[in-house]
Amino acid sequence: MHLRTPIAAVAALMLAAGCGSSAGSSGTSTGAAGPPVNGGTLRAGIPSNPDHLDTGISYAVEGWEILEATGNGLLTFRKASGGAQAQILPDIATAMPVVGDGGRTYTFHVRPGIRFAPPVNRAVRPSDFKYAIERLFRVGSPGVGFYTGIVGANAYAAHHASAISGIVADDRAMTITFHLLAPDGAFLDDMAIPFAFAVPAGTPFRDISTDPRWRVGTGPYMIKTYVPNQQLVLVRNPNFRQWTPASPNGHLNEIDITIGITPEQAVNETIDGQLDWYFEAVPTDRWTALRRQYPNQTFLFPRNNVTYFSMNERKYPFTKLAVRQAVNYAVDRTALLKIFGGQGIASETVLPPGFGAAYQPHNLYPHDLAKARALIRQAGATGAQVQIWTTNADPAPQASQYLAGVLDSIGLKATQVKVLDDGVYWDTLLSQSSDPQIAFNHFDQDYPEGEDFINTLLNGQNIVKVGNNDVSNTNDPMLNAMIDQTMRMPLGAARDARWATIDRLFMQRDAGWVPFLHLAEPKFVSARLHGLVFTGSYFELLPEMWLSRS
Repeated sequence: MHLRTPIAAVAALMLAAGCGSSAGSSGTSTGAAGPPVNGGTLRAGIPSNPDHLDTGISYAVEGWEILEATGNGLLTFRKASGGAQAQILPDIATAMPVVGDGGRTYTFHVRPGIRFAPPVNRAVRPSDFKYAIERLFRVGSPGVGFYTGIVGANAYAAHHASAISGIVADDRAMTITFHLLAPDGAFLDDMAIPFAFAVPAGTPFRDISTDPRWRVGTGPYMIKTYVPNQQLVLVRNPNFRQWTPASPNGHLNEIDITIGITPEQAVNETIDGQLDWYFEAVPTDRWTALRRQYPNQTFLFPRNNVTYFSMNERKYPFTKLAVRQAVNYAVDRTALLKIFGGQGIASETVLPPGFGAAYQPHNLYPHDLAKARALIRQAGATGAQVQIWTTNADPAPQASQYLAGVLDSIGLKATQVKVLDDGVYWDTLLSQSSDPQIAFNHFDQDYPEGEDFINTLLNGQNIVKVGNNDVSNTNDPMLNAMIDQTMRMPLGAARDARWATIDRLFMQRDAGWVPFLHLAEPKFVSARLHGLVFTGSYFELLPEMWLSRS
């Protein structure tokens, strides 16, 4: 789901008006810092453990930021901000794939001599990529939905086959071919995200986040130390040799991450010179003053995000369309905007503004409490008990308490706001055994294309027991068919228009979400930190960061 800890603050999202801080709308830090300097140790902080340090399981930005620095796929996104980040380039593949069979086959040549970090140390083989994809189906990965279009994937998932027949790896020829059931315009995007990064064949079918024997990648950095709730240390990978500009060497010698730093503490330690960079956003009540006092150290980065409440369509009273529509009418999105610092874009769309023509704003649910109450009565749901789930990361609990008041005001009965620690919330949320009635949720792009949001989050054919991104359990056969048809279209304006149509139809026909906000990311860093390149998939790229000499 590419979740991220809800921001403790969201900066003023006035990008459409051309407003920003010392980082422009491109998402790259600016200034006269001079050429990059190699060396030094970045002092970083994070509020809690990253979700996972396993490419097959991690689906939060904090985890992906680290995995992007420690691993590689056959393909990669250009290390750039703004629209340029959408460009897909060869990485461990020697070139872009040869496409055949009307868009149903992709053949890659694997670059020889790329080695895994210690302690594995051996060269990467095509079969490592095949293994990486197959492993997703054995570890309860939230990424399996990206690869079910490969021939044989569903049979393998059901344990009816010992391998995915549609992935053919030839280690002698150094090639790997993927056979798809149907053309997929975003398949190359799927091959550029961490779920498809190389892992050594034989990596156990379990979370290897804390197992240094298998927690290895191919990138410029490697994880030296990980002590949950205490410390995470990245150092240079001695086996890394830059093979393409698309996979840079990195400038820092070491990245020391202290776990358990609160957003408020991070600001104070950055001011005092103890911290260089923090994974999360600036607290709401500190942003304005920081921006005024430290204009060259504050940055406003555009973020392709949707923040919403998901209503479980398998759990009463949200089994009833009228109830789901009632909640959409009852929520005042401008009130939620204020809870998130009074900053952002209030919206009821699934797709964010950064998705170009696929983003078509609609206003199907203007704030109307009277209409909401009438729909609850019509559904016969007056007095229905509802438990709300949320992460403990601010301001999600406040937003969820607001929702509780709204539900009470329209005739439902909010019995509890259940607050879970952010370190376990997202895994718990994505398990059908938990299955909350209504929950705080949000999603950041894996790649900048409508399929990433709509197929991942709303295609009922992707519902699974563990790692279920369709948290609302939306399963509308008509929408499923439209999604499948759109995925087979080539990238471009016609495809974007279809995503916009599905976005609107989902809110009309199903209304399984209460989307309310698209966010930006305000950051405050030390004066010596430079090279901040922000992307929608990974946020700041660690290998691009560098420190000026004191």
